[in-house]
Amino acid sequence: MGKLKALIEEIKTSEFFRNVLILSSGTALAQLIPLIIAPFLSRIYSPEEFGRLALYLAITQILGSLATGRYELAILLPKEERKGVQLTLLSIFISVAVSLIALIGVLFFHSEIAVLLGDPKLEKWLYLVPLSVLMIGCFNALNYFNTRSKQFKNIARANVFKSSGGGLVQLGLGALNFTSGGLILGQTLSHFFGNIRLSKAFLKYRDVILGSKAQEIQKLARRYVDFPKFSMWGIFLNTLSANVINMFVSRAFSLSTVGFYSLAYRYLGLPSILVGNAFSQVYMVEASESRRKKGNSKEEFLGVLKKLSIVSLLFLIIGVFFVEEVFVLVFGEEWRFSGKYARILIPLFAIRLVVTALSVTFSVFEKQRESLIWNIILVVASLFAMTISYLFNMEITLFLYLYSATLSVFYLLLLYRTYKISKGIN
Repeated sequence: MGKLKALIEEIKTSEFFRNVLILSSGTALAQLIPLIIAPFLSRIYSPEEFGRLALYLAITQILGSLATGRYELAILLPKEERKGVQLTLLSIFISVAVSLIALIGVLFFHSEIAVLLGDPKLEKWLYLVPLSVLMIGCFNALNYFNTRSKQFKNIARANVFKSSGGGLVQLGLGALNFTSGGLILGQTLSHFFGNIRLSKAFLKYRDVILGSKAQEIQKLARRYVDFPKFSMWGIFLNTLSANVINMFVSRAFSLSTVGFYSLAYRYLGLPSILVGNAFSQVYMVEASESRRKKGNSKEEFLGVLKKLSIVSLLFLIIGVFFVEEVFVLVFGEEWRFSGKYARILIPLFAIRLVVTALSVTFSVFEKQRESLIWNIILVVASLFAMTISYLFNMEITLFLYLYSATLSVFYLLLLYRTYKISKGIN
């Protein structure tokens, strides 16, 4: 009893828990409105239209992972506030450049891309990809700047703006029978709503923004060049491994199957969004400070590991028994396949919830090269599952079992290595 009281008291007085609570509650609220809207969207839009959205997201998320050169991770590292502002500027400039390159690609190859993905009707919506990439890059940069400034309330509000704004646009367009691209348009605008809120803290530094010289920004770009050299390709490969599945399923099975799979994937990922990301952001700040002072972040690592493991175990137990019927109840009988897919994928998502939150340890200890190697292994593991499925002409459920088992083993190995790094061991 005494230990329980001590734990409760620690939670009350802990700045870490306070910041996690702010981010978690804001993110929870950000997901609440779309979650309320979701049963309506699943009855307005067809599985094919959700599949088309999944393919669009696959493109924008893969390109979005390159948008900032991953310089946003460096925003937390310098002691001087001026350098933090300038790294944010650098990230935004790179986002503009990447979005312009994406525009050129879409202008010349829009038809070929749509056919390659197995959905010719996607062609006209590809013109929105450059805008989405720009919005994603700006959101990531501003999000990390707010994290650096410990503006956790602002981040929470931005997540509310982003998620609810996009969901309401999707619902409104659906209600007007504009179902051909309503989901895509809502998704594109969502990051714009979030950026409006996040820019508030950044624009307080107008003097630094306007007074920054190109030479200063170039110097910072060279100082943290390992982020685009290694970390960027690491997150690119990580994002590719997650999204190439949608492309594979579209080609190997059908657009409707992509819709069923993407809905399961999205809502199984909610615990990571609601809890994992909050823990990860706060842990990164605490671990960075601990590394500067002690040379390691073992204590912070183990603390987060213990707490997230409890959350993950609860998620796994509840999900295995109830997830299929919950999907049918919430989204309708038409989406039962999504519930079946979700049951298969739950062990993978439970493990990944813990590991991805702690994987920022690579950035804290500037282990970008090793992070890149792990992400190459992740892509290879995903391709292995897809290749075996193709060679043996597997049904979608058998493929998902293989995919879930393969990646679960990968994430457990990654967790062990991340722990070693947190101890300051090379």
